Amino acid sequence: MPVLAHHLVFRLQDDRVFAPSPATRRRFAHIFARLGGDFPLLAWRVVDTHLHVLGLFDGAEVDEFARRLRIHLTTLHAGIPLLLSRRIPVQNQWHLAEAFGYVLRQDQHHGVGSDPLQEGSAVLDLLGMRVLRSPLAARVREHLPRVRREHLLEHLGVPLLEACLVPEHLYEATTAAFAVPTLEPRTVAVVTARAAAVQAAHAELGTAGVAGVLLLASRTVRRLASVDVAPEALRAVRLQMALRAARPALPEAFV
Repeated sequence: MPVLAHHLVFRLQDDRVFAPSPATRRRFAHIFARLGGDFPLLAWRVVDTHLHVLGLFDGAEVDEFARRLRIHLTTLHAGIPLLLSRRIPVQNQWHLAEAFGYVLRQDQHHGVGSDPLQEGSAVLDLLGMRVLRSPLAARVREHLPRVRREHLLEHLGVPLLEACLVPEHLYEATTAAFAVPTLEPRTVAVVTARAAAVQAAHAELGTAGVAGVLLLASRTVRRLASVDVAPEALRAVRLQMALRAARPALPEAFV
């Protein structure tokens, strides 16, 4: 009997933590943006020692996806075999909807609080808060039409989110929206990210204000203000600022 989809669970052979830092979680976001263009992915979530993936895979596609994922992870975990520990067939639409929510709730399920901003999750892509050309949002709208924005915001711990400017969060919001560790060095992607940071705040802060917040020269701000940046990118940056304002960082000490 054909199945509708598969829920896959991966782990590393030594059960080490998959993505222990925001930088590594952002690298996973790039990997899944690329894989999402080649495979019918719906959701993914990195949670400490496990990686959960939901996709409209048949059996053959599962094996090819696992092979491709292993290739991508050689840059993150060289020499550590990636194991497909569970492959769960999804038999019907009800099961698909349940699996979708389960994958995205993994931090709650395991009581892991190291990624409250959901950088190691498809949630940011589905909410338009990350600028990686991921096709997941369109695919979820087609195959899970009952998923609503408020359902996704629950994973971020906020009832609503409106794009806004919060200058103290501008830098980190931009790096999160573009899934880069910093706004240096000046690669093509980072130049676009820097331009998005400038333009997300320029109308309200002006050249001098943006220069002060981002520690840039005024001439650099004026130059970046003229770079072509998609409106979706500016909205993603402003949504990321709003999220950080709504979810202040907790102290790292175990108290």
